[in-house]
Amino acid sequence: MSRSNQIDAADLCGAVNRWVDKFPSEAEAARSLGMSPQALNAQRNAVKPYSARVLKAAGLRRVVTVHYEFIEGAG
Repeated sequence: MSRSNQIDAADLCGAVNRWVDKFPSEAEAARSLGMSPQALNAQRNAVKPYSARVLKAAGLRRVVTVHYEFIEGAG
């Protein structure tokens, strides 16, 4: 993954919001994924993390990386 392919939380929300805006309502967007409107609303309002279905619909995927650093004073 290149550095230019990383997005922050604001970009993530923006991408999901742009996807939802393609529908007449948030409820219609949720139904298109086979999920409840309440579940999508909870994700858009940061009550729950975005599901893989919502991310995929918005053209995104979750990527997890591992980061190591030295502990001060160890060794």
